[in-house]
Amino acid sequence: MENTTTAPFWETKKLEELTPQEWEALCDGCGLCCLHRIQDEEDDEIYLTRVACRCYDMEKHGCSDYANRHERVEGCMKLTLERVEEFDWLPETCAYRLRYHGKPLPSWHPLITKNPDSVHPFGMHSFNPIVENDEIDVEDYVMG
Repeated sequence: MENTTTAPFWETKKLEELTPQEWEALCDGCGLCCLHRIQDEEDDEIYLTRVACRCYDMEKHGCSDYANRHERVEGCMKLTLERVEEFDWLPETCAYRLRYHGKPLPSWHPLITKNPDSVHPFGMHSFNPIVENDEIDVEDYVMG
């Protein structure tokens, strides 16, 4: 009997071959890219904080205005193929980083589990984030 199973797109295509829908589907929805980072002036080290972007929806664990996030939030980085080499600041489990380096997706990735919530045990909410506001000093929330 012939095997008619086709490998999934993320295993067969290079990043530059993905459709826009496939590119977006790679995102696991962890929300870690929504956290503020601080760069140390002395050693250029980048530190992650628990402070999330003001568009972050704490209940949905995602952007409240995903379609317009780049217009609404100064500095919101658009993850594009042209910038994939810069993605080393993303979590090591980020599908964009993994696929750029030819590595497989983690077993809990929503594309594999078919469950958009499968990332939650590994996601941003486990860091107890707070949404940015005028009264927060981001430096007080650096994760060590």
